[in-house]
Amino acid sequence: MARKNHLDDFTRGRMIEMLEEGRNVTSVATEFGINKSVVSRAWKAFQTTGTAVRKVGGGRPKTTTAGDDRYIILQAKRG
Repeated sequence: MARKNHLDDFTRGRMIEMLEEGRNVTSVATEFGINKSVVSRAWKAFQTTGTAVRKVGGGRPKTTTAGDDRYIILQAKRG
């Protein structure tokens, strides 16, 4: 199973700064030890959105409340 290792916001910000200074994608990727496609996608996302921060919180929204969750756990423990 593949595991995604996302870059933290600080690292993404440093990459963007280097690219804004005029360095090329290949040299930035080499310095951070990552694939140049990762740097390229981060740069493209920055140019589109204006921010280096990743969007979080995808997926299906929760349908149970915290109280519902506690009740389900209690019922499972009981029997």
